[in-house]
Amino acid sequence: MKKYELKNPNFLTITDKTKNEVYYGPDQAWFTDQWRTKAGCGPTSAAFVTAYLAFTRPYLRPLYAPSKMVLEEFITHMNDLYQFVTPGLMGVNKISLFIKGVIAFASSRNIQLSSHKLDVERAPFGQREASPMIADFVADGLSSDCPISFLALSNGKEKKLQNWHWITITSAEIDNTEVIVHASDEGHEIVFDLQLWYKTTNLSGGLVYFTA
Repeated sequence: MKKYELKNPNFLTITDKTKNEVYYGPDQAWFTDQWRTKAGCGPTSAAFVTAYLAFTRPYLRPLYAPSKMVLEEFITHMNDLYQFVTPGLMGVNKISLFIKGVIAFASSRNIQLSSHKLDVERAPFGQREASPMIADFVADGLSSDCPISFLALSNGKEKKLQNWHWITITSAEIDNTEVIVHASDEGHEIVFDLQLWYKTTNLSGGLVYFTA
């Protein structure tokens, strides 16, 4: 299997200095508003992606206003993203809504981002063959040093995933169509079979990353 990793792993962790803890990416539970803690996975992933882009590309630095990847400052960034990637009654349940919000946020900082997406349509019986497009998309995104935001409305038979949830893919092991990914989910790293999700999910979802 070939390993695909982001080039700057030091920007994948967030430090809580008051508790002396280090998190693998952000957690929507850090929001103080009850609705945001429940429905804020979309803006949380968007905040993580834009922060990584800001620290790894000097010309994208305006995407992250704070100075460090520390919890107190990152929460400010999460709330900034929430104003653009705003969950409705059904959350941020479409890739297009997520893209629109992130592009608008970047534009508000005088940055132009381009989106790269792979939509996954619903399969009524959750029965599909493994897709080489999934493997290629993940490889392309990570090879471009871009975290990949991933929406799963149904986890299918991949029990490590939550339903109706956004997470952020940070690395992968790929062999032909087999895709084992590592992702940030609520401040922790999870590892799961992306093709198992694709083959067995009965609702839509997809993946997206951004370049400038």
